Amino acid sequence: MLFSTFDYFLFLPLVAVAHWLVRDSRVQTWIILVASAIFYLAWNPLDSLVLLGVGTAAFFFGRWMHSTEKKTPLAWAAAAVILGPLFFYKYVHFLGENIHALWPVFPVLPRQHLPIGISFYSFQALAYVLDVRRGEKPEPSPVKFATFLCFFPHLVAGPILRASNLLGQLAAERNITRDDVGQGLCRIGVGLGKKLLIADVLRVGMIDSVFTDPAQFTGLEVLVALYAYTLQIYADFSGYTDFAIGSSRLLGFRIPENFNRPYQALSVANYWRRWHITLSDWVRDYVYYPMGGSRGGGWIPYRNTMATLLILGAWHGANWTFIVYGVLHGVAVGLNRWWKKRPGWTEPAGLGVAWRWLLTFQFIVLARILFRADDLAHAGTVTGALLSRWSLDLPRFSPHAWAVLALGYAAHFTPVSWAAALRDQFLKLPAVAWGLALAGLGWLCTRLGVGDSLAFIYYAF
Repeated sequence: MLFSTFDYFLFLPLVAVAHWLVRDSRVQTWIILVASAIFYLAWNPLDSLVLLGVGTAAFFFGRWMHSTEKKTPLAWAAAAVILGPLFFYKYVHFLGENIHALWPVFPVLPRQHLPIGISFYSFQALAYVLDVRRGEKPEPSPVKFATFLCFFPHLVAGPILRASNLLGQLAAERNITRDDVGQGLCRIGVGLGKKLLIADVLRVGMIDSVFTDPAQFTGLEVLVALYAYTLQIYADFSGYTDFAIGSSRLLGFRIPENFNRPYQALSVANYWRRWHITLSDWVRDYVYYPMGGSRGGGWIPYRNTMATLLILGAWHGANWTFIVYGVLHGVAVGLNRWWKKRPGWTEPAGLGVAWRWLLTFQFIVLARILFRADDLAHAGTVTGALLSRWSLDLPRFSPHAWAVLALGYAAHFTPVSWAAALRDQFLKLPAVAWGLALAGLGWLCTRLGVGDSLAFIYYAF
């Protein structure tokens, strides 16, 4: 069930109305859990068995962790069991192929169907166990724990929640206010616009054709497609997050932000503090800090940085493109750290800030070749097309796609205060106007969208 479809716009109000018709928080929790199960079963019923297994393991490992003194061996066991299905479905075939290339007698298992959302809920489940290891109390109620793990607004593509964020809200009495409804509808509207009016239009109008056969396009057209893809993936993924946050708000919950204008970053390290924030925080808290973080001298901080960026890259998929992507970002973050450690270094100002932004943004755009390419050979083909056949001829894209590209980037680089002011104006409108505004947006999506229901990019991760 895609967020941006008519089915979801029937499903969400029904769940919200059923949730608020009862005042008992325990019944409300059951309603959300049942709704989450229906939402997930609508994708592939067999995938729910994997989710059930991961959730059951995390629940009991959390209880065992709280009651034992041998926490380190149990933590390793929990990581192996909880991440085992993710490793099997996502990485076993990839590892087998590479071993087979070196040792032909090694058997290669067939590529497995990847259960939707497994990369997100596996990390969330493991974080719960590791937080219990650090002193947080385990959740005694299997119903509340299951609701925390399976909460449908974030289940498929994040944000990656911490137990302290959602379990505390499940335990508290819930109330809905006019502000909650307005904020929720506003975020859903923003997400709908990002997905249908920006991301999908750029995908169909500029990106897919170039990446399908890059040799048929000039270097300038490939470069424009890269800028388009950079905007598409942001609008697509942050649009999903807007849906998740808005849907949660309509149910009385607040979940964390996942983006903070990432293309305004002045360094690659700063970019990762703005992009997919909950994943970056997860790797920082459960990998980077336990390895020592930036403590110690010499090469240790650079080793830890490279390890975290490799995990961030490989998390996205079992492909050498993502591994190289992680290495490139690790090198960029390491160089940035080394540069700032030089004697006499000071924060740049004026033109220096502009250069930092320009270099950072161009790096992000060019590295997206690896993110979008099917494999390293495909990435090489796209890079070759980018570097050849340059001409002054205008790129062969529609005026509609050009307008979306320009307006999308313009919106991204506007001051944050402008978005807040527009939201505040929306909240001041009467409730009837909220409904009319969303209906008008829906009509606009049918007129200016691509007409097809395209899955969110991060559903594949």
